[in-house]
Amino acid sequence: MATDGGGVDDDTEEKEELDPDLLKKIQERYMPVRPDKLYSFETISFGDTAVDLYCLHHVMSWENVELGEAVWPSAKILSRYLLDNPDLVRDVSVLELGCGPGLTGLVAAKLSRQPSRVLLTDNCQLVLEELVPRSIQHNFPHTEDRPECVYLHWGADLPRFQQKYGSFDVILGADVIYWTEYVEPLLQTVSQLLSLKPSSSFITIYEERYLKAPDTTVPEMLNIAHKYNLTCSNIPLENNPEYQEARKQKRNFKLYSFMRKS
Repeated sequence: MATDGGGVDDDTEEKEELDPDLLKKIQERYMPVRPDKLYSFETISFGDTAVDLYCLHHVMSWENVELGEAVWPSAKILSRYLLDNPDLVRDVSVLELGCGPGLTGLVAAKLSRQPSRVLLTDNCQLVLEELVPRSIQHNFPHTEDRPECVYLHWGADLPRFQQKYGSFDVILGADVIYWTEYVEPLLQTVSQLLSLKPSSSFITIYEERYLKAPDTTVPEMLNIAHKYNLTCSNIPLENNPEYQEARKQKRNFKLYSFMRKS
């Protein structure tokens, strides 16, 4: 116990040490990747499908949250869309662009008959080295047939990436466009890596954030899609429960499918 002079009495009790196994479990679940932020595993459930995701949860303020370290509503909406349409990813190769914590890609892997055909990508070191690898290991612990997460910078070294990983029947992107200057490299990447099958598609969800001013992102996206010989169609979201939940907070999203022109 502390004395009035700030010292410590000779009769100080020894601190009880935590059980090593308990300490290990606490560290695995709550040890922060960054000293100023606390990451943890939490389960995100969609009916019978659940994903244990390692990232920031229960975010009270988004001010200091980096794009790739928390689950955004768009990822939940796109994940629900896949769960409602599982044949889209069940027997095909899947690429997720800008995966962040990896929710959508991991949902696709859980729906796939061969999870190793699902590849998650990002260009953030935190995502690639800490967050997604833990989630992959946690959700696919006893098998080598599991998805992978690798580095990809849109528009850069695409032939080399394609030579190593191939082309993909379905490409996913959850809220991957924040500024119009990213539209061109994004669609260039899609055009390069989307397989030539007539049914191949790039499915992306976009949040309309600029409701008080004209949003030029979507028109820009449609113009550049034409440049890369891609057609675009709007996918209705009215029956998506995650979308309905987001609408309660006055947030609006659009889901698009891009395919090669026939």
